[in-house]
Amino acid sequence: MASRDLNDLVPAAKAKAEQVIRACEQATGFELLIYCTLRTLEEQARLYRQSRSRVEIDRKIAKFNQRGFAFLANILESVGPCYGPHVTNAAPGESWHNYGEAWDAVPLIGGKPAWNYLQAQMYWDAYGEAVRQVGMFWAGDWTGFREYPHAQVRAGSNPLKVLTPDTLQATLLENKLLKKTQLT
Repeated sequence: MASRDLNDLVPAAKAKAEQVIRACEQATGFELLIYCTLRTLEEQARLYRQSRSRVEIDRKIAKFNQRGFAFLANILESVGPCYGPHVTNAAPGESWHNYGEAWDAVPLIGGKPAWNYLQAQMYWDAYGEAVRQVGMFWAGDWTGFREYPHAQVRAGSNPLKVLTPDTLQATLLENKLLKKTQLT
């Protein structure tokens, strides 16, 4: 299960999360619940696999191998069959959650999560503004697939479009999110 602990975020993301929480409380007086911070590569693989056919999974594994991300292909294969509803378009390594650089949050109104954007637009927009104010990127601004709970340190929806295989491995190893044994 993904972490809720702000300490699992990289230091820059943790500091910004704390700023966003304070800004939401000060701006409109609502509490913000950060319910997802770090998501391991294995958890990401399970979530990705749970709604996909074996053909789709094999295509993704082949693509990872072709692009030099064999260790991600191995992780995707190693978690085995997973079943459930579609919850993500991101395979392992394709989410900033996997690097501790993103979180998902929801405004709490009267102590209850306000999941519906249209019913709590003022609170969601205040959250988005707070994210922007600290220099982060809010997925509520995305034009393709809006994801109101999501905030991330870097621009771009897919880290694999930004990071080379060597940079990605070094980042994951440095942040203790990957073991050297997973690279073989």
